[in-house]
Amino acid sequence: MPPQPVLPHLSFGLSAGCKKWFFDKPGVQRMVLATTRQALSRAGALVRTIARRSMKYVTSLREQARKIDAGERSRMTPVAPSAPGTPPHAVRPHPWIREFLYYAYEPGRDSVVIGPMRLNSRTNVPALHETGGTVMVRNRHRRARRAGGTGELRIGGRPCRTTKMTDRPGRAAVPVTYGRLRTPAQAARANRLNEELYGPMHRVATYPPRPFMGPALQVAGPSLPRLWATSVKVA
Repeated sequence: MPPQPVLPHLSFGLSAGCKKWFFDKPGVQRMVLATTRQALSRAGALVRTIARRSMKYVTSLREQARKIDAGERSRMTPVAPSAPGTPPHAVRPHPWIREFLYYAYEPGRDSVVIGPMRLNSRTNVPALHETGGTVMVRNRHRRARRAGGTGELRIGGRPCRTTKMTDRPGRAAVPVTYGRLRTPAQAARANRLNEELYGPMHRVATYPPRPFMGPALQVAGPSLPRLWATSVKVA
């Protein structure tokens, strides 16, 4: 009888170093029997394909606006997050959650590891999508103002040549005057105004579960023994 398959192992912390364990690498080919390598590679490819296909492509509003300005699109389409409990969307133009999904040989288990590459050292978004959870995230609108740099001098008041209408998330734009921050007191005031405009420097982001790897492995499960059996030629 052919040997029994070793089930694939999911990981949400893959780094760029996993590429040296791809099944077409000479080192892996020397280490692993051809039949075993073929079975594990097919299993990894199957789970990855199911996971990828479960994530619907959507185009971000910013990219839609760019295409409209370039004459490549005629109208905007609303974009909403996927429903909790369903796989996350792959957002164009950078659908990283689909594109950075890899499988590779795992020598410690003599198996195949499958999962998304971790692109951010602080926030493991793929893992948060899979299981749900909360994390502190940086407010991308906030800026730390320092003496010697530039920043907010006032909100509203009499406009001048350095006054511009500044957008605020979820609120109407307001006139803000910017200028050189010459003293620590001016920098401190600019930081207070920056927080008034955009909110705290960090916030708690909540991710409801949107699993995509676990369900893919579950769907692929019944097919894995067959993939293993067909990779072994019995004389």
